[in-house]
Amino acid sequence: MRLFLMYLKSRLAVILFFLTLLSVLCVVYGLYGLPWGPAFYTCILIACLGVLALSLGFYKFQRKRKGLEFLKKQVPYFEGFPQPGDPVEQAYQDLTKLLQSYANTREGELRERENTALAYYTRWSHQIKTPLAAAQLLLQEESLDREALGRELMKVEQYVEMVLHYQRLEGDGKDLVLREYSLEKIVNQALKKVAPLFIYKRIQLRLGNLKKAVLTDEKWLVFIFEQLLTNAVKYTRQGTVSVYLQEGTECTVVVEDSGIGILAEDLPRVFEWGYTGGNGRLDKRSTGIGLALCRQAANMLGHSIRIESTKGVGTRVYLCLTHEQIEIE
Repeated sequence: MRLFLMYLKSRLAVILFFLTLLSVLCVVYGLYGLPWGPAFYTCILIACLGVLALSLGFYKFQRKRKGLEFLKKQVPYFEGFPQPGDPVEQAYQDLTKLLQSYANTREGELRERENTALAYYTRWSHQIKTPLAAAQLLLQEESLDREALGRELMKVEQYVEMVLHYQRLEGDGKDLVLREYSLEKIVNQALKKVAPLFIYKRIQLRLGNLKKAVLTDEKWLVFIFEQLLTNAVKYTRQGTVSVYLQEGTECTVVVEDSGIGILAEDLPRVFEWGYTGGNGRLDKRSTGIGLALCRQAANMLGHSIRIESTKGVGTRVYLCLTHEQIEIE
């Protein structure tokens, strides 16, 4: 009964039209003084036709509803909608298909992000064990090597900061504070964090004229420079790491090292998530995440990053700090 009342409600406009038609017919007969017998039979005929039409409509309505209820139970094996009965129903089906396609796309993206995150956290959990184990061994020695312990703790701190930045990038809010900052001060902040690596490996540092104001987010840009400088020192056995502004450009910073370089076949993939390449296979501690985070952060800030390298000669990383388009979500 409730279903029938719902159907009548959906056909209320048609019912009102029939009732109005009957009322007009009665008014016309009354105004012209015509016999009420034919009017009565006409009203009965129209009412019967109306009831028949409503009954057939309700039958189709109930049949279609049962079909939809059956489809609801077959959602995992859903193959398609039934034939639409009118253009409006066709439009609803098209809209539903578009929403389904969008949902499938989003589901695929979320599943991919989840798999990427799981792979990263798994690798990260194994990587952070190395400096922690080294620090534990140092603490067990009779004569504590504070310098060595400091280096291991710095590595732990870098791993923790990396995973925190990864979580911020994956989250909805990027916590950006965009304004003009001194490029020289930002680079110096990053250098202060990685200074123990330079000292330990006795790598020479050369700084060019970095007196430039840049529109960026200080926290994220410091993170990018810290990653680039750490990589430069990590893959430089001896020599120099240089940071300077590229000549002839508005604001492109170059981080150059005289390290082992990158294989030509690895260059197109160095910014991919989890890709370590030939150098990463030599350095078992490489996660293949640092440069990927750098590019993602740079894109978010409206900056761009690229790499040039020659195996056995060195690597140049170009960080363009001019704005193309800031990524906003």
